[in-house]
Amino acid sequence: MTAAPGPAERLDLQERALDALLAELGLPFEEPDDPRIARLAERHPHYPQYHRIGHKRQTAYRALTADRGLARAHADAVHEALVHDDDPSSPRWLAAVLVTAIGSRALQERLLTTLATGTPHQRTCAAHAWRWADADPADPRYLALLPRSGE
Repeated sequence: MTAAPGPAERLDLQERALDALLAELGLPFEEPDDPRIARLAERHPHYPQYHRIGHKRQTAYRALTADRGLARAHADAVHEALVHDDDPSSPRWLAAVLVTAIGSRALQERLLTTLATGTPHQRTCAAHAWRWADADPADPRYLALLPRSGE
């Protein structure tokens, strides 16, 4: 059994997946200058990375929602970024892109595949993304694949 990644590693995994998505889309990313970030980092050391990830996600989201064909053509990379986001609410942005581009049923099937075959971290992220895929939370296929404590 693979140990679950810690908070810093989860952020690293998420940022790498977003970097790969932005690179595939050919989108540059420039970190906005915000003097508040350093002050917040004094109390929450992971905050700068968390903040940067949010900006990267929104950079991808804006480009993908502006061009459904782009989203459809890069659905695999969008899905890969989605299943590396373990936050309960932020997956809604990339899930919305995929629902529009490939449809909710196709996204649900991708999430079920990730729940069945992904790493423990990806499975957790796919479980969080399920609610944003216009999916039934009582779907027996979903319930049968949910990660259990300690997996």
